[in-house]
Amino acid sequence: MLVRNLIYRPNNFLGEIEGVELIVAPTAEDAIRLATDIDAAIDYCSKPFIDAAPKLRWIQMLSTGVNSAPFDLLRERGIVLTNAGVYGPNMADHTMAFMLMLSRQIPQILRRQATVGWLRKDMPVPDPGELDGQTLLIIGLGGIGLETAKRAAAFGMHIIGTRRHPERPAPCVDELHPIEALDDLLPRADWINVSVPYTADTVDLIGDREFGLMRSGVHILCLTRGGIINTDALLRALESDKVAGAGLDVTDPEPLPDDHPLWNY
Repeated sequence: MLVRNLIYRPNNFLGEIEGVELIVAPTAEDAIRLATDIDAAIDYCSKPFIDAAPKLRWIQMLSTGVNSAPFDLLRERGIVLTNAGVYGPNMADHTMAFMLMLSRQIPQILRRQATVGWLRKDMPVPDPGELDGQTLLIIGLGGIGLETAKRAAAFGMHIIGTRRHPERPAPCVDELHPIEALDDLLPRADWINVSVPYTADTVDLIGDREFGLMRSGVHILCLTRGGIINTDALLRALESDKVAGAGLDVTDPEPLPDDHPLWNY
């Protein structure tokens, strides 16, 4: 099995399994040079590496997103590709942090504190909102989406989710729908959490038309990949106040240039 280093703790566990030999390749060039006798690899998934590895049967990615993988080549060679599914709780916590910051208007309060100091009672302050009773639409009930649903339900939110197989039960989700029902679901949501992976089917999944279906004052969140929400459409929705706030851990482009207008929000 080819790995980048031995510092990553799961690699130590793999090395203790009988019959598994770990080969360290710190760089992509090293990986290609050592590829001839490799059966499995961790986090190496480029076409040149796969072409150089005739015995390769399995690739484990350390990221959740696998949109850059050469899927046609993997299918042709019969190579199994698996991704990291351990980030759900971490990213769900981050999602809730975004929601609380936006609902309690923490960024506005911090900006006021920086310019005024102690918030004076004779000056209007942002009105904090409550998540209890509000509707959260989670687009994509994978690991992140399901963990977010669990946390949001504890805040008393009504959870609507979409997934490929809505017949499968989802704990803490009040309504399950196929993605084809998205147009009917968008107008019902106070909060929209985009948790689908970045694929050919999800590029610009949320654009001008979808923003037009949303209720005024909606909040939108995305922590998976940039490009699923169309950036120009999001800017227009923010400028028109259709969207009251956006919590983004990912952007398109990324990294976001210092002079990009999204920084104004």
